[in-house]
Amino acid sequence: MASGSADQLVQLLGETIECPICLSSVDDPRLCPACSKLFCHGCIRQWLQKEECENGSSKCPNCKCNRTLEEFVSFRSGSAIDALKSIVDSKNDPSISSMSEGQTVCPERVQQGLRKLLLETEAVFIETEQRITQELDKQRALLKQSKDNLIKTINIMVQQEFREIHKQFHDKMEEANAWSDILTKNLDKHQIKLETAKYMVENEPSENLLHKRPELEQTCAKLVEDLKVISPNVKPYQFNSQLIPEPSTWKFSVRKYSAARSSNEVQYSDLVTDDIGSVWRLEVHPNGYDDAKNTSLSIFLQLYSGIEGQYHYSVELLGANRSHVYEDETYFELRKGWGQNHFIDLKALQDSYLLEDGLELRFSVRALNLIDKYEKMKKRASLLSAEVDLLKKETKPDCLNHVFTVRNVVEAAKNFGCLYSDVLADDLGGSWRLQIFPGGNGECKGNFLSIFLELHNGIPNKYEFTVALLHRSEKKVVKKTLEYCFQPALPFGWKTFLGREEFINNGYIQKDSLSIRLTITPPSALQKFNYLRQYHERALAAMPLARPESSVVEEPKPSSSHEPLEARLRKTSISFVKNLFTKSSSTEQPQ
Repeated sequence: MASGSADQLVQLLGETIECPICLSSVDDPRLCPACSKLFCHGCIRQWLQKEECENGSSKCPNCKCNRTLEEFVSFRSGSAIDALKSIVDSKNDPSISSMSEGQTVCPERVQQGLRKLLLETEAVFIETEQRITQELDKQRALLKQSKDNLIKTINIMVQQEFREIHKQFHDKMEEANAWSDILTKNLDKHQIKLETAKYMVENEPSENLLHKRPELEQTCAKLVEDLKVISPNVKPYQFNSQLIPEPSTWKFSVRKYSAARSSNEVQYSDLVTDDIGSVWRLEVHPNGYDDAKNTSLSIFLQLYSGIEGQYHYSVELLGANRSHVYEDETYFELRKGWGQNHFIDLKALQDSYLLEDGLELRFSVRALNLIDKYEKMKKRASLLSAEVDLLKKETKPDCLNHVFTVRNVVEAAKNFGCLYSDVLADDLGGSWRLQIFPGGNGECKGNFLSIFLELHNGIPNKYEFTVALLHRSEKKVVKKTLEYCFQPALPFGWKTFLGREEFINNGYIQKDSLSIRLTITPPSALQKFNYLRQYHERALAAMPLARPESSVVEEPKPSSSHEPLEARLRKTSISFVKNLFTKSSSTEQPQ
């Protein structure tokens, strides 16, 4: 009874590690993740390739679920599978298992062997668990160290910036203190003059004041005039920082302010471009805007074109001895102005800032910080890249852009045959076709998909052509481009367009068909025009000459070959002239 149980156990183990395809113990085992069935690597690879060719999809032979070869789980050497194979093989080996009649297998020995196997497996598991734990701990430590190093570096930079800004602040404070000393001394002198005049008025007899009145009035007038022009020559200071980008700064002058105010005609600055590539302009309302009319000067900054987003901006009204500044941070949208309705009172403007009936303004814009500037520059780069791609399309117009389907691919792959596309006409006057070798061509037979392009009928010229092998997934589309000077009936292309296994196993064959996009492009728009002229001249040369209807001898007319090109173009109606820069559309969509 015990012997029967041991035999059943070994038989069960044998069935577990038996490949259902070759019915032998698995060699280089692969496990299906859906049904956990084991297969030989070679067996399952051939099975999946056959399924893909015949049915267009690869399925597990046991559970029939869709699976690629990469999804089957492999086992490392020395795994438990190898140990199980050794037990089964030892049972089936006649040199080991042959016994005299009546001799039976000891179930205790089988049990001991299995226990040993489980202990070894458990030891491998514990070792793996410890190794993974150690690796994860190491990764965590490295992450923390990397974070700490980055924070340390940033702190050093910030502290350095703090020191630099403090230094700039102290330098500016020293300048302000120096001006304070100068102005104090100047005011002291004027105060002495004022006190002298005041003492004279209070203590001199009235009769003497009559004689000194003109002198005192002149002294007071001179004091008032001098006091008005006394001003600290300390302008608003911008602190410099390596963490804050430098602003882009421009000046704008408004001339003939009085006339502009009378008409309240909006004054616009020239369009200016910052260091990111955005375009700005300043908008000035001389007599105010909206609720500020007739009371204040209104100024707005407008993002004319470029990258929308948050910006720091400032507008400064320059005067002889002072300036009036407004600065803010806001989100700018295209063609929308931001600023102040009540930028400055019109009376204060005329008293202190209007010079020769004109205004002098300075305005600046910058990104909020270096990171913000970097993000805006990335957006600008994306826009420029899109513009470049558009220009390339405009300067290199396609003369053929077509999607077509090639059928009977599986049979051609087996027989190493050649499949031809339909003959495709471009918009110049030439015709093309593709040659597809699903099983490969020449020395590449059996290893690659080969594709060649042939100028079926046309004038030899240089073209750039692109062949795209389409797939349901956009990421798996295979696209290749070459440039070649084509001759009629001499195909050119790729012997190694795509590896055979990748071509067969990755879903490019759908219902025994391939979908391919072909694009043919002259080197430039000028070359396309030259090619068109060549085809046109060939068409003119092929036109039969008209026979005279009467016997009257007329003066010979110059042949068309001697006429100007413009005259021949007017006389000849050829459809492809109208489609000179019109891209051909696809007549068949991929399935």
